[in-house]
Amino acid sequence: MKSKLLTFFLVFFLCLSLLPVSCVNTPESEKKSAPEWVNSVPLDEKYFYAVGISGPTRNIKDAWNQAIQRARAELGKTIITHITSQDLIISTTDGEYSSQLIQALSDTELNFTEVIERWYDRSGIYGLPEFYYVLVRLERKRAEMLLKGLK
Repeated sequence: MKSKLLTFFLVFFLCLSLLPVSCVNTPESEKKSAPEWVNSVPLDEKYFYAVGISGPTRNIKDAWNQAIQRARAELGKTIITHITSQDLIISTTDGEYSSQLIQALSDTELNFTEVIERWYDRSGIYGLPEFYYVLVRLERKRAEMLLKGLK
């Protein structure tokens, strides 16, 4: 009886000692290269895309928000460039149309843009270490509706 009890406790403690080893979280493997969209913004017929970047800040949330705001500003530039290249811009003497467009994008950006992906470059794979990258998009139809409202 003592032998069985001793064997039971030995097996029990052995199992308990192995339990923490099986529960240890392995660190998430860091990407060896930057996502493709960091190097080359996606192009498609349905959406406009842009990338925003932020360096380190005191608060991680602030860094992500700053990257998002910069991506939206870049998106506005992309749309203006597209409009200009398509000869869709209305000529005004004081650049009123461009400023109206920028204001409209600022007013509606939260309603119409989507954050598609985020990437934190901890070790400086792409550029400087600890930079935040965000990919946003805006549906082209929404951009067109916005522009028609300005004309």
